[in-house]
Amino acid sequence: MKFYTLDAVVKGKNVNIEKVFTSRNDAIDYMFKYYNKHFIYGLEVKEEVSIDDNRHNVEYICDHSDRFTINRVIL
Repeated sequence: MKFYTLDAVVKGKNVNIEKVFTSRNDAIDYMFKYYNKHFIYGLEVKEEVSIDDNRHNVEYICDHSDRFTINRVIL
């Protein structure tokens, strides 16, 4: 079974999201809601970068102080 975990940088600070998601889209949606909840509006993903040449672990770069990483975990 596949799950997705999420780590983020919000306003330049590392944030560990202690949730597990069933899809990458659920994790992305959660992250945008999280940013909005913390008064960061109109955030756009500027770049997607695969980590360690693994297309399942992706960092989404929004700006210099905001980004998030989604990692696929198989259990």
